[in-house]
Amino acid sequence: MINLNLPDENSTHSRATLVQTGGAASALLLCVGLVVWLGWLVLREIDDFSVANSDNLQWSLAQADVEFLQFRLSMKEAQDDPAAMEDVRRRFDIFYSRMVTMSSGRVFHALRESVQSSAPRMRVLDFLEQTVPLIDGPDEDFLAELPSLLEQSEQVTADVRAFSLAALAAFAEVSDSRREGITELMIYIAAVLLALFIGLTLLAYAMFRLFRLAQKRADALQFASTRMKTIVQTSPNAIVVTDEVGVVREFNTAAEALFGFTRAEAVGRLALELMVPTESLARHQLGALAFLDEHRRPRPEEQHFEITLQTRDLHLFPAEISADRAEADNPLYVFYIRDISNWKEAEEQMTEARDRALAGERTKSEFLAVMSHEMRTPLNGLLGAMQLMRDQSLSARQGQLLDRMQSSGRLLLELVNDVLDLAKFEAGKMKVEEAPFSINRLLDGLVETAQPLAQTYGNELNWRWSGPRGDGAIGDARRLRQVLLNLVGNALKFTRNGSVEIEVEYVNAAKTEVEFRVIDNGIGIAEEDLTRIFQDFETLDSSYAREAGGTGLGLGIVRRFMRLMGGEIGAESEPGEGSLFWIRVPLRPSEDLGIEPEEPRDCPEKPQRPLDVLLVEDNEINRFIVREMLEGEGHKVTIAENGEAGVDSAALHRYDVILMDISMPVMDGTTASAHIRGGTGACAEVPIVALTAHALPEERERFRKVGMTACLTKPIERPLLLRTLAEVTSGAIPAIPPETFAAAAAAPSLTVVKPRPEGAGAPDTELLDEERLGAFLSEVPRPTVDKLLERFYAEMDRNIAALSETAPDDPDLGPVAHQCAGSCGPFGVEALRRALGHIETQVKRGDQPSRAELAALADLWQQSRSALESRLEAA
Repeated sequence: MINLNLPDENSTHSRATLVQTGGAASALLLCVGLVVWLGWLVLREIDDFSVANSDNLQWSLAQADVEFLQFRLSMKEAQDDPAAMEDVRRRFDIFYSRMVTMSSGRVFHALRESVQSSAPRMRVLDFLEQTVPLIDGPDEDFLAELPSLLEQSEQVTADVRAFSLAALAAFAEVSDSRREGITELMIYIAAVLLALFIGLTLLAYAMFRLFRLAQKRADALQFASTRMKTIVQTSPNAIVVTDEVGVVREFNTAAEALFGFTRAEAVGRLALELMVPTESLARHQLGALAFLDEHRRPRPEEQHFEITLQTRDLHLFPAEISADRAEADNPLYVFYIRDISNWKEAEEQMTEARDRALAGERTKSEFLAVMSHEMRTPLNGLLGAMQLMRDQSLSARQGQLLDRMQSSGRLLLELVNDVLDLAKFEAGKMKVEEAPFSINRLLDGLVETAQPLAQTYGNELNWRWSGPRGDGAIGDARRLRQVLLNLVGNALKFTRNGSVEIEVEYVNAAKTEVEFRVIDNGIGIAEEDLTRIFQDFETLDSSYAREAGGTGLGLGIVRRFMRLMGGEIGAESEPGEGSLFWIRVPLRPSEDLGIEPEEPRDCPEKPQRPLDVLLVEDNEINRFIVREMLEGEGHKVTIAENGEAGVDSAALHRYDVILMDISMPVMDGTTASAHIRGGTGACAEVPIVALTAHALPEERERFRKVGMTACLTKPIERPLLLRTLAEVTSGAIPAIPPETFAAAAAAPSLTVVKPRPEGAGAPDTELLDEERLGAFLSEVPRPTVDKLLERFYAEMDRNIAALSETAPDDPDLGPVAHQCAGSCGPFGVEALRRALGHIETQVKRGDQPSRAELAALADLWQQSRSALESRLEAA
C-alpha cells in the first residue's frame, strides 16, 4: 500500500509541549480569577472603612454619653424653670436618635452582637421607650414625673457609660480583626501575584517552545516536501496525482517520458482521457477504475492491477498500476505506473519455452510409451507362440530351450512394463484403484509367486504378522503387490543361501495404516548408497548386482507407487549384515476380503478327459472364441443362444458342465440357472459356471443363491477356462454351493476367477490391450479373425451409434452396453470395454450415466476401431 503521510519527527514532543502550554494557560486563568476576587475583597474593605469614617463610631459612643448627661442637665433646669421643657424634649430626641442609630446602623452591627454591650443597651432603650409618652405628653404630666425621671436617669447613666465602654472594647476587637484580615488579604494578593508572574513566565517559555517547534516543523515539512519531490521526480516509475474528480495535479518526469506529455500539458486535464484508450475507457470505469467514479478509496484487492494505457501518439502498452487515495480536506489519488511491456514479452517467451519443454517431455514420454508398446506387441506374439509350442510334442532339450526363451521373454516384458508404468506416472495418468482385499491372501500369493526365485538362490522365504493379526483392508492391492514383489525380488537376488522374511504390522490402534517390512541377511547396502537407490536407473556396483542385472527402474517405480498411494518408503542396512526395506501404506480396515486374485499359469491344469459342454451365450463372437478354445482341447461344445434354449437343452441331455452367460435376451443366465437347479432335468446337479464382464458383489451373491458353481470374468482366457473346468468337474469346487436356496449370510461366497486384476493390462490411456489382442491373434487363424472382425465392426457400428443417442433412463441401455462390452473383450478393445462396463455398472446400481458420457462412446469407438485396424495391418 502506498504511504501518503509525511514524516513528523517532532509529533511526540509537540504533544508534550501542547499539554504544558495548556496547563500554564489554565494556571494563568486561575491566577487572574484569584486576583479579581481579591480585588473585590479589598474594595469591600475600603468601602467598610469609608463608612466608618463618615459615621465615626468612637465619636458616636462618646457623644451618646455626653448627650445623655445634657439630657439630665436639661431635666434639672426644667425642674427649676418650667420654660426649659422644650430644651428637655430636644435633648431627649437627640439622645433617642443616637441610640436608635446605634441599634440599627450597619456600622454598629458588630457592637450589637457584643454580649457585654447588649444588656446595658437594652436597659437604656427600655428607659427611652418608657419616657417617650411623657416627652410627647402635656408639660404638667412631664413636670409631675420629672423627679422620678431624674432618679431613673441616675441609674441609666451607669448603663449608658457601661454600654459605651463595652462598645468601645468590642470596636477595638473588630478593628484588630479587620487589620488581621487585611494583612492576610495582602499576603494572598502577593502570593497570587507571584503565581501570576510564574504562570506568565511559564506561558512565555511555552510560547517560545511552540514557536521553535513550529519553526522546526516548518523546516521538516519543507525538507520532506523537497525530499518527496525529489523522489517523485527521480522515480523510474511514472507517478500521476489527481484530485477527487480525476484532474491531474502532479505529473513527474518518468510520466512525461512514458506518456509523451509535458507536465504543463498534463496538469489540469482528466487523467483517464489522457492515458486510457477511448475504446476501453467505459469498461475500465466499471472495472479496475470503478473506485474513481465512486469517489472512494480502492479496496486492497483494487490497489494493484494491470491495464492497457496509451501514449501521446496513441501507442498502446501494458502497464502495472498501484493506486491509493490520500484522505484530506481535498482528497488526492496517487497512481504509480510501470510499463511492463518487456516483462510481458519475457513472460510470453518463458511460457513458450515452457510449452516447448513440456511438448518435448510429452514427446519423449510418448516415444517411450510407443516404443514400449511396439516392443510389447512382438513380445506378446513370441510368448503366445511359445505357449502354443508347448501344446506340441517336444523333446527334453527343446523343453529346456523353450523354458529359457519364455523366462527371457518375461524379463524383457517386465522391463517394457516398467517403462510404461514410468511414462504413465510422469504423464499423471496413473490413479489409485481402491477395493477390498485380503492382506493374508495377498502375501500368501506373493510368497508362492516368488518361491521359485528364492529356491534358485537357495533362500528361505516366508511372511508373518508382528503384533495383532488382521486381514481385510481397502486399498490398491495390485500396486501394493507390485511394490512388495519388487522389494522381495531385490532381497532374493542380493541374498545367497540365506533368508528373506516379510513382516506386516498395524502402525496404529485404529488399523488405518499398515507397515510392511522386507528383511534379508544378504550383502547389505552402504550408508552412502541408501539415499540414491530410489533414483531412476541407479544400480549398485557389486558382483551380485552384475549377476542379477536390471535397469535400476524398479525402486524408482516403487517410490512413485508409494507416493501415489499416499504412503512412505525407506530402507535400513549394514554392509554384510543384510537390509530392511519398509513401506507404510494407509489402508482402511474392511470385513470384506474381496476376491482372491488368480493368475494364469504357463502350464494350467486341464480336464483329465474330454468334456461335454453346454455353452449358453448370446454373443456370436464370444460363442466362437469359447468354442474354439474348448474344441481345440478336444472337448464337445453344444451352443444355446439364450437362457430359455439353455434350460431346454439342460433338461434333455446331461452335460458335464454348463457355461452360462448372465445378460441374455428372452431369459437371463440367473433365471435359467434357477430353472435348471429347481427342475428335475438331466442337468439339475451339473456344475454351472457364470460368464460375465462385470459382476457386482450383490450380483455374485445372487449367482450363488441360484446355484451357480463358479464365475469366470470376461474376456475369457484359455488357461483360466481350462483350469476352472478341471476344478468344477473334479469336485475341487462343489457343483452346487451349500445352502443354495437358503438366505444364510454365512454361506460360502461364489468362486470368482478373474484373468487378472482390473486395469492390470493396458494403461487407462491406451485404446487396445496388446497382450490380450496378441493372444487372440496367436490362437485364432487369420481368415477366422477377419470374419469375426467383419461381424464385430458391423455390430459395434450399429450398437454404439444407438447408445450414443440413447436416453440415460432407457431400459435397454444396460443390456446393449453389456453386449458391446462382451464383444470388445476378445479383440482387446480395452478403453471402450471399460467405458461400457462403467455404464453397465451404473445402470445396475440404479444410477443414470450422463448424456455426455453416452455421446462420448461414438468418438471412443472410432478411435478404437482406427487403432485396431492399424494394428491388424501391421500384424
